[in-house]
Amino acid sequence: MSEINFPHPRNRPETEPSHLYEVVELIQEAKMRRLAFAIALLALASAGISASFAAVHHAKTLTFAERFAPALELMAKH
Repeated sequence: MSEINFPHPRNRPETEPSHLYEVVELIQEAKMRRLAFAIALLALASAGISASFAAVHHAKTLTFAERFAPALELMAKH
């Protein structure tokens, strides 16, 4: 069987134009911004969820009379 000799690849700067590096850097920058935004959004959401759980935990449960007493008084006046 005969051997096939492939030429050695040239150095990277010779095979790719320099503007491609700028494009790759811009894409990486955009991905990092998106990642930072996602992390900030998750932090904000978790803070909101935790605040809502705290509010539920500290909320006073009202009896039926306490909750509907103002409406019952208005209904009785009519």
